[in-house]
Amino acid sequence: MSEREAGLPTRPESPCIKVCRPVGDLCLGCHRTLDEIARWSRMDAAQREAVWQRLDAQARRAADAEEAERQAEAQRG
Repeated sequence: MSEREAGLPTRPESPCIKVCRPVGDLCLGCHRTLDEIARWSRMDAAQREAVWQRLDAQARRAADAEEAERQAEAQRG
């Protein structure tokens, strides 16, 4: 059964966007930790999905913060 048939999101093979910018323990390109990047090829589907879920939640928080900032700016005039 494919991911689509199972109702799971269809994901790219990797979160990597080929913009590697490691700062501390985090890549500013894909937002994975360096440990996650190193282990990615050995992770099973559940482990990879856990990383994807964290990245999705992080992206939602960033989008929400941007929207809140836009609304605050609009109220300031």
